[in-house]
Amino acid sequence: MNNTYAQICLKRRMPQNLQTLTYEIPDKLKESLKIGSYVNVPLRGKASEGIVLRKTEEIPKHNTKQISKLIYENPILQTWHINLAKWMSDYYMAPIQKTISLFLPPKFYKSDLLKDEKKVELFKKHKLTDSQQEALDKIINSDKKTTLIHGVTGSGKTEVYLHLVEKSMQKGKQSIIVVPEISLTPQTVQYFQRIFGDKVAILHSRLTEKQKSLEWLKIYIKKTPIVIGPRSALFAPVSNLDLIILDEEHEFSYKQEQSPRYHTRTVAEKITELTGCKLVLGSATPSISSYQKTVDGEYNLVELPQRIGNVPLPPVEIIDLREEFKKQNYSILSDRLQKELTNTLAQKKQAILFLNKRGSASAIVCRECGYSEKCEACDVPMTYHKTLPQQNSFRPSLICHHCGAIKNIPLECPNCKSHSIKYIGAGTQKVEEEVRMLFPEARVARVDRDTVAKRGSFDEIYNKLKNEELDILIGTQMIGKGLHFPKVNLVGVILADIGLHFPDFRSSERTFQLLTQVAGRAGRMGQTSNVIIQTYMPDNYAIMYAKSHDYKSLFKHEIDQRKTFNYPPFSKLLKLTFVDLSAKKALLSAQKVHEIIKEKNDGSNIINMYPAIIFKLHNKFRWHILIQGKNPKSLIEDIDLPENCRVDIDPISTG
Repeated sequence: MNNTYAQICLKRRMPQNLQTLTYEIPDKLKESLKIGSYVNVPLRGKASEGIVLRKTEEIPKHNTKQISKLIYENPILQTWHINLAKWMSDYYMAPIQKTISLFLPPKFYKSDLLKDEKKVELFKKHKLTDSQQEALDKIINSDKKTTLIHGVTGSGKTEVYLHLVEKSMQKGKQSIIVVPEISLTPQTVQYFQRIFGDKVAILHSRLTEKQKSLEWLKIYIKKTPIVIGPRSALFAPVSNLDLIILDEEHEFSYKQEQSPRYHTRTVAEKITELTGCKLVLGSATPSISSYQKTVDGEYNLVELPQRIGNVPLPPVEIIDLREEFKKQNYSILSDRLQKELTNTLAQKKQAILFLNKRGSASAIVCRECGYSEKCEACDVPMTYHKTLPQQNSFRPSLICHHCGAIKNIPLECPNCKSHSIKYIGAGTQKVEEEVRMLFPEARVARVDRDTVAKRGSFDEIYNKLKNEELDILIGTQMIGKGLHFPKVNLVGVILADIGLHFPDFRSSERTFQLLTQVAGRAGRMGQTSNVIIQTYMPDNYAIMYAKSHDYKSLFKHEIDQRKTFNYPPFSKLLKLTFVDLSAKKALLSAQKVHEIIKEKNDGSNIINMYPAIIFKLHNKFRWHILIQGKNPKSLIEDIDLPENCRVDIDPISTG
């Protein structure tokens, strides 16, 4: 019998050039060892564990040791899992060890550790409306693998998801439901558990190591045919996948920021190719790229243009903050918003105030010389917090929102010794302070990264609003992502302009999506509702289209611009970031690669080199090279990139 060998990816960290190792398969394991098997192997006199990626009879050029033992009788990963990991490693130019690790639990436990689930009171599904039933039928009967549901906020997309999942279960198949944020996971889980009870598994980073591992085990032994969670849920150990649902598919949080820098939607599309499962994307404000694919006929388009019960979308009123300034109203809240808040509280209704900026003030500056206190590690203005988040401290401080550094407030300007220190801008903490001062009787809570860092804190605030124990909720973009607040009839956007000033071709798309999603939290149960958007740019097209809930006009405006400038989806982007403790070394690394790429370019790609918007971050300096073209990756595939270079395929930010 010929010797056979296995290529194995170890679970432990390995050097870049030793991502996989080859071991001989002993005769006793030749029949039982499969691709995806979890094995024990010797390495430098110690036992290590790893995954079998490939079997071959090709004799290695070096001496090999034998695999010690098979840890689990059956493979822990399917062949398509391995193929997906290999594809991600190649496409995103990431080590195979990093892509394989996405599929593995922190620890492996035996199935007898699984306890009986707590019984949940089950409810019947809602009967679908005619438009929901039509959407369901169109998805099921489509010959296209991917469907985009474009449904306005409150149109009942989740109910369609639920019926699709049930049909997969009836076939004995598994489904994965992906949400963009951990904060949305409890709401979605609760919704599905009311119908399917203990058939639902949860995967997300807020679980303890043991909880994650046991949830992974439940999915692996097919105890739970439904998996719910953010990005990581996509890598659950499902073996008979029938359906992937990507809710709020437009969200930029679906892009992973560390290696492998994958986009959840792109990976989900690859999974449909490998498994034949269906992919359903849902959003009230689809990404421009996804909607263009429906225009091109790549995706099946299903529309839900009306809310359940034909409840109207809330009217949106634009407040020009320049006029407020002329009236000498220097409050964060316009006169109109203050009046509507007063009416809302008098009617015992609830309100949401949205500002996508944390803290009490954006920065502090000296009025004499213009000095601004910056973070030494990140070279960005530090944000003023009246209280220290997560530390129960009432000492005013300056905090860097990038590295977390904390400084005391200077009593005098470090530059000119003046005492004319001024606070500029505003954040959610400042809004909360002013609201409490204007409405002392109101029950107020704030949701941002400072207030919901602890496990369960977001759920607590969400349930308080749901149970009418809160009157006003103040928050960042966390409260605008698909959450259902039945009793909210007023939404106020404190400043709509923040994202519009960011130098990126997607800025207007992001602003429209955020404003439309936040506005959609109002009047979901049919009660009279209002949305007030405060802005210094009332004539901006993204704000005007958000006012009229007009996605299709926004899409036409954006797609025409992108066609003119050959931006995605008409081209692809690749971003190289050179990071170094020395600004000079970061620049030299970038320049060296830039010269090589320019020489290779045949004129079909646009190549730009520039410093990052935040040039210094975590004490490291950063330069970017952005390549735009049909296949920008081809310019770097045979280049030996320096160790300080980070590769981002299909970046969602160019800054």
